[in-house]
Amino acid sequence: MGTAVFVLLWWIALFGWWVLLVGTNAGLELLAGACAATLATALAVALRRRGLLNYRFRARWLATVLKVPWRVLYECGVVFGALAMHLAGQRRLSSRYRAFDFPAGGNDPESRGRRAVAAAADSISPNTMPVDIDPEHGVALRHELDPRRSSNAMP
Repeated sequence: MGTAVFVLLWWIALFGWWVLLVGTNAGLELLAGACAATLATALAVALRRRGLLNYRFRARWLATVLKVPWRVLYECGVVFGALAMHLAGQRRLSSRYRAFDFPAGGNDPESRGRRAVAAAADSISPNTMPVDIDPEHGVALRHELDPRRSSNAMP
């Protein structure tokens, strides 16, 4: 992909994300979004030149992301249920960190893409938060608010 197309796509995506997040199309917000998108796009170009934006994705990894909305709904119920039980004095809430096997691969674009998809999909759910993925040891670490009802693997 040429540099001009790369810059254009990044700028449009980042500017659109800004407008979506602020929820308004007021002139000052649009100007702020344009400035933020320009700075972030310049950073993306610098990272690309250093070879740090080389990711490759497989369709089956992206297909696992389709399960995320249902997981978010389920884990919202888990979090609200745990909070209600804690406030009612029925059960003390005790979160924990947990490490589990995750074949993270090496430093190639495909492995980096797999780690990015897994971490992004795992961070959306309210009950779990990925902390680190160690490619050398094939282990992922995450924080779980209610460990009794979390899944045993990253997406």
